[in-house]
Amino acid sequence: MKRRFFSVLMCAVLVLAAMTGCSKDKGSNDANTNQAVADSGKSDSAAGKSDSAAGKENKKIIVISKSYQNQFYQAAFKGAQDAAVDLGVTVTTNGPDAESNVSQQVEQVAAAINQKPDAIVLAACDPSALEEVLTKAKEANIPVIGFDSGVPGDTTGAVVATAATNNENAGANVADNLVGDDGFQKAVLKGTEEKPVVIGVLAQDATSGSIKQRVDGFVNEMVLKLETSEALKGCVDVSGQEKWTKPSANKPKVKIVVTVPPTTSQADIQSAANSIFMTDNLIAVFGANQDGVNGIISATNDATDLDKAKGKYKDIYVMGFDAGKTQKDAVRNGQFFGSVTQDPYQMGYQAIKLAVDAVSGKAVSDVDTGSKWYNKDNIDNEDIAVLLYD
Repeated sequence: MKRRFFSVLMCAVLVLAAMTGCSKDKGSNDANTNQAVADSGKSDSAAGKSDSAAGKENKKIIVISKSYQNQFYQAAFKGAQDAAVDLGVTVTTNGPDAESNVSQQVEQVAAAINQKPDAIVLAACDPSALEEVLTKAKEANIPVIGFDSGVPGDTTGAVVATAATNNENAGANVADNLVGDDGFQKAVLKGTEEKPVVIGVLAQDATSGSIKQRVDGFVNEMVLKLETSEALKGCVDVSGQEKWTKPSANKPKVKIVVTVPPTTSQADIQSAANSIFMTDNLIAVFGANQDGVNGIISATNDATDLDKAKGKYKDIYVMGFDAGKTQKDAVRNGQFFGSVTQDPYQMGYQAIKLAVDAVSGKAVSDVDTGSKWYNKDNIDNEDIAVLLYD
């Protein structure tokens, strides 16, 4: 009887212990779940820009620029890395030694595909050269997000969206600010059929989508705005490169001449800039990207020849694109009439957002990251200064 009593007692103790253990486990699981939800909420709050952060940990995105060391792309990489932190993904960056090194970028994209990332973010040096590797990305179900110039004309279907400046609008922004200046209006109206004035455009190359679009925007807007004047109607001629040739209806009083150097080396760009400044009756020059601007600055003795008081080219209006220390100095000193800036940080940030959304199966579309005109009067304004990288 005593043995039976102890057996019953031991069973009761074991049941009670099991119930107590279950109660503790349940409490522990609830605590972990609450912590996970709190952590997820914290991640979403930190992003503040997308609802796709939750559950995207450990996703891998590879970013490939057109030129790894270029300051513009370094700023874009910073935006991409910040987005990676906010959205809980892993981002790695790469790019060729120079924009002209097309084969190196093709190899980098192929290597990226072999790593089987969740997405690739890409600014193509030469879109046509990437068709084969982008087809492989499509076959591997790796979405590609373009940034900056993106991959214009992609026929593979791999590129699902692009985070970039609307470069045509940005180029037009330069033309609008130039035409709106009273001094420029007086200078351009001095053009005659016998002695037309010249507006030079330095385009680093004719294959980059972003540069082509900027030149398109500048040239088209300049022709449109100038020909609203009765004195210049049908008298604005565009030449220099077949891609942009547009003969005037009448004998030209204004010539817009587009120059493209034989390579994208800084020596060739500077040589092209030198040729532009030797042109008779030159009244304005537009450098369509940072490297073009650097060529202009080198061709004008570090911009001292553009000094408005006593410079050799003091009467020539010079406009740039992007930023960088030397360009900012030239703008701040009044040597440049002004420049248009993109927002490279937002290009990188928004591209990662698009990549995360694409990976999660959400519909994505192109994002315009905008452009702003800056000159010596507003360069230090808070809303402009934040966009001007060194």
